[in-house]
Amino acid sequence: MASSVGDEINLATKSDHTTLNQLILQFLPFALPPNTPSHHLYALGISQFYPIYAALETSFGNHLCSNALSPRTAAILEKLHLPELERAQALMDDLEFLLPPSRRDPDAHSVPRLEAFRRHINASLAQKPHLLFAYTWIFYMALFSGGRYIRAKLRAGLGASISSVASPTPLKPAGLTFWDFPGEHDGEDLKSEYKSRVSALSAQLTEEERADIVGEGVQIMVFLTDLVKEVAEIVPSQAIALAMEARADGMDTGFQGPVARIRPPWLLLVRSLFLSVSWSLCLRPWGLWLPGRRSKGL
Repeated sequence: MASSVGDEINLATKSDHTTLNQLILQFLPFALPPNTPSHHLYALGISQFYPIYAALETSFGNHLCSNALSPRTAAILEKLHLPELERAQALMDDLEFLLPPSRRDPDAHSVPRLEAFRRHINASLAQKPHLLFAYTWIFYMALFSGGRYIRAKLRAGLGASISSVASPTPLKPAGLTFWDFPGEHDGEDLKSEYKSRVSALSAQLTEEERADIVGEGVQIMVFLTDLVKEVAEIVPSQAIALAMEARADGMDTGFQGPVARIRPPWLLLVRSLFLSVSWSLCLRPWGLWLPGRRSKGL
């Protein structure tokens, strides 16, 4: 029996996946208090992913309705499709809750890398519909691995603030529904069903199609890594501007505190380096710096 193409994607992207996870874990705290006084940094950051899920799910739907596919490909995609996994609408609902109307259009504040990635998604899926295996595997399964950890952090850091506004269920606060799935199993049943389908359908793919899918998986991870880096550089300044607008309009920005407390990742890294160097220089006059040199009488 042929191995699951999903497992092949995991193997091919293992190092890239590790790098991406490290970046996300590095930058996630900056979207949470005490490093930011509101949910705007998270909202603007996660909004960068709406066009990706929208492009993926729109393309999938178009292919399912198309008469241009071969009967074999149409049958494979029909079996692969699990509509309960779709996230674009949930993410848009979150953005409508978290952002003012003037900021809800993801295109209005998208980063340059996002537009390049969106063009790539549309072109790739139009030419090779079987690449939907790569996109659904990476973008849906991620929500069940590292996504569970991210959700817990977001609920702990932002949940109390945004759920107090309108959500009747603090355990599943409004504004974070992108991370939740319908049903009593919170999506774990969907995860198992999807992985089972991918495993079964893998045997029906040609060797060329499998190679295409794995290769696209590698490209997706490269795009995502570059996108996360760009978001970390650009979005904080957008969040500061949005928080200032909200304060000027008399709106609640979520957490109490000055807007200036939104700290871009690069600023915290520079501050850490500055403190480290300053501490070393302060210790040097007392002979506590470079103990190896002190033993020689210096």
